Amino acid sequence: MIVQRFINQLMSSNCYVVSDEITKSCIIIDPGSEKSKQEIEYIESIQLKPVYIILTHEHSDHTWGCNALIDKYDVKLICSEACKKELPVSLQSYFRLYYDDPFYFYVVKRVDITIEELNYELTWAGHHVMFISTPGHSRGSICFTIDKILFTGDTIMQCKPFLNKRDGSKIDYVQSVEKIHNFFNSSTHVYPGHADIFLLKEGLLHCY
Repeated sequence: MIVQRFINQLMSSNCYVVSDEITKSCIIIDPGSEKSKQEIEYIESIQLKPVYIILTHEHSDHTWGCNALIDKYDVKLICSEACKKELPVSLQSYFRLYYDDPFYFYVVKRVDITIEELNYELTWAGHHVMFISTPGHSRGSICFTIDKILFTGDTIMQCKPFLNKRDGSKIDYVQSVEKIHNFFNSSTHVYPGHADIFLLKEGLLHCY
């Protein structure tokens, strides 16, 4: 399994393309650049076959490239049920803050599968994907593992997270972070939504 990181261009968030070396299929995590150009160039250059997009949460710096990938590859999008419900509202709030066109309107075209429908588990190309609901940074936030690699979105990073009043919760956030720290080994490799990869023991357990 190969994990390639890209830096999104609305904000400097992370997108990951996770590919299986044998089947050449891939999963795209949190595509946050409008046209997903760098991800598409990478996918085309080594002839990968996109199967899923997985969103760690609903904020636009992690979702802006979804439609470009859906249009090109007809890939299936997976997120939590709460993320699916929050996407339309959350996207417009974020673009008012971070995009310089007040009349710009963006919505993710579709969500195909929720983690609840999958019963929090998925088998992809022989790899085990396990989803964990971790609200706090947003209502729809999740963490998940592919084999032994942990993708945390904005739930666990090496910096204090931003929790806004509309869809964030300090209580939920602390509980979610504690859940991850209690469930996973401290030497687990964490691929966060922002900044560099680190070991779980290096992440922040309490940020308040």
